[in-house]
Amino acid sequence: MSPKIIPLSVVAESPPPMTVTRPNRKIKIGPVQLNNSFSEQSYFPTSVGMLQAYGQKHLTHADFFEFLLIIKDFMPISEAVDRLRDAHILALSLYVWNFENSIAIAKEFKKRYPKRLVVVGGPHVPDSKKQFVRIKKTDPQSDELKRKRMGMTEKFHRDHPEIDIAVHGEGERIFKMILEQFPNNLADKSQIQSISYIDTEGNFHHNPKLERMHDLSEVPSPYLTGVFDPLMAAYPDQKWIAMWETDRGCPYQCTYCDWGGAIEDKISLFAMDRIIKEAWWFANNRVPYVFIANANFGLPKQDVQIAKILAEVKKATGYPEGVSVQNAKNPKPHTLEALEILQEAGLNKATVMSIQSKNKDTLGAVRRQNMKPEEYQSIQKRLRAQGVNTMTDYILGMPMETYESVLQGVSNIIDDGQHDRIQFNNLSILPNAEMGDPEYQEEYGMEMIRTPITNIHGKKNASISGIEEYQELVIATNTMPREAWVKTRSFCYLVGLIYFNKLLQIPIMILHEIYEIPYRIIFEAFMESPGQSDKFPVFKEILDFFQEFSRGIQNGTNEEFFHSKECLDILWPPDEYAFIKVCKDGKIRQFYEEAEKMMLDLLKPDQTPEPLLDAVKLNSLLIKLPFQTTDLEINLSYNVWEVYKAARIEQKLELQRGIYNYHVDRTTKSMSSHINARWDSWEEWYEKMVWWCNRGGAYLYGNINPHQEIVGHH
Repeated sequence: MSPKIIPLSVVAESPPPMTVTRPNRKIKIGPVQLNNSFSEQSYFPTSVGMLQAYGQKHLTHADFFEFLLIIKDFMPISEAVDRLRDAHILALSLYVWNFENSIAIAKEFKKRYPKRLVVVGGPHVPDSKKQFVRIKKTDPQSDELKRKRMGMTEKFHRDHPEIDIAVHGEGERIFKMILEQFPNNLADKSQIQSISYIDTEGNFHHNPKLERMHDLSEVPSPYLTGVFDPLMAAYPDQKWIAMWETDRGCPYQCTYCDWGGAIEDKISLFAMDRIIKEAWWFANNRVPYVFIANANFGLPKQDVQIAKILAEVKKATGYPEGVSVQNAKNPKPHTLEALEILQEAGLNKATVMSIQSKNKDTLGAVRRQNMKPEEYQSIQKRLRAQGVNTMTDYILGMPMETYESVLQGVSNIIDDGQHDRIQFNNLSILPNAEMGDPEYQEEYGMEMIRTPITNIHGKKNASISGIEEYQELVIATNTMPREAWVKTRSFCYLVGLIYFNKLLQIPIMILHEIYEIPYRIIFEAFMESPGQSDKFPVFKEILDFFQEFSRGIQNGTNEEFFHSKECLDILWPPDEYAFIKVCKDGKIRQFYEEAEKMMLDLLKPDQTPEPLLDAVKLNSLLIKLPFQTTDLEINLSYNVWEVYKAARIEQKLELQRGIYNYHVDRTTKSMSSHINARWDSWEEWYEKMVWWCNRGGAYLYGNINPHQEIVGHH
């Protein structure tokens, strides 16, 4: 499909000077950035914090502006508006996880105080002038205005009359301009760039865009300038997660992503002096987790230095305990160096490999042709050799993808060395991504369903306000019709269960390494055999559950995760719940008997089955189960455990016959989840084994048990 070019005029990086009137009273701003709390941990509201820090430094009459305590938590709408009673200006940061609640606050605020100002910004504010190709010329002509996308911003305002001004793109300078024109009653909004609004006569306006900042030295840190000090004082027992921006910008144009849509183009760097001070601020304030909010960590070479600083700070103070990053789309050698430093310091919880698809046509449709698979494979192999866990992101339902292409793509990713985890994500439409363009959706026959947003391992119907947040999930395309989507989604659940949850990873790898059977053939057998014979009732029950649940997502009757009231009353990934059910229902032995039959059917008549039988036996005995009262001695006739471990780090080990004995600790009980090997109740096993061990698929004895996981985090 040809690119959708929507040219627009762009003013200079520095906005033109405007007349600023000194306020005759104190103007109070009510900042709102609603964030989810995960396992009693909450993100600092960095977006509105950046606006406040910038305004306090650069406002011409800064002493006349007062920022009220930031509202960061979901709460009953009336309570939120009560807290905003003194605000002359309501400022809301909108994204997919807080949109409905934020709009409800804006409506109630406007209802109570109709003459006060409501300003919104953030990635979820539709920008009909957003370009999909980086060409900047003039505003759209009249004929272009007829295009479907061009009405998105106006429709947003018409649908939400409670919003006075919407800010598009970077907000710091624009919000400052709005504040400085507020004493003049914003008499001439036409001079404020990058905003849209409806005027008093009902006419819609969308002003020219202000070029984004490339010199970030004038943007103060909300951490270092004390913006969050009142918040920390108000919540003294709160455990915080820092959202940390060390650079800004994204050079890629992925059509499913709005990250580059907000800030675009080349990467601009924050100064290392500031970054060093912020790292020490996190440590001195005992912030346990830091999320580095860069689109491509490891792309700038200064990220190596940032990793060294974080390692130094942790060694000196013990904080932060963990760091999460979004890795560079095309990793470089210095990317790997930065990740290795974080790993050696015990900071890196998981290295994410953002592949998204292996289908060439799909990568072209979503503008990921720049992906270099050989670099991914090289880096993954090097990380694996050093014991670094990786996780590959794969998005389901992308344009041009088919069931066959996903089957082959997943098999190729595993063949390339990914044995820790593929995170299968459902494709969600974001309004400022190119995929949000109605014409793009028509081109690829994309069908969507509006579904509530839920958190993995979170509570069902957990909304404090009673207002759900929603997302638009793609549940079919013209190359993946509805039934094919259900089959593809079910396939991914199955691969998660038998391979990445480790229930059958050992024999599957032995089939591949020793018997030279392609992964695709193995997975096809598990997908097709249960429906073709009555010899596999346990697997048929599992596949029926996956298909029924997938259809429920597609029809809007199921959320993304399965709610089990009896299993901690939380939302489980369907593959995890299937694992729980097989064990709880006492079907785990039959599960392995059926799996053994299916895999034996794949062998040639002249191939000896004993190594495969050893592998099935080993895998079944290594699965971590509750109520174990004795350690275990395993006796094998082949070195399949050593062959398996070597294959996981991309090494080839010759299969040998002999006497191989192993002792398995199944009884050590410890408060340390790294050491514990025994679970004395189903509830303890659900939480501390199935849930906490999910990230690395550490479901086998012999895997190091991970630490406590955070609700809503993969």
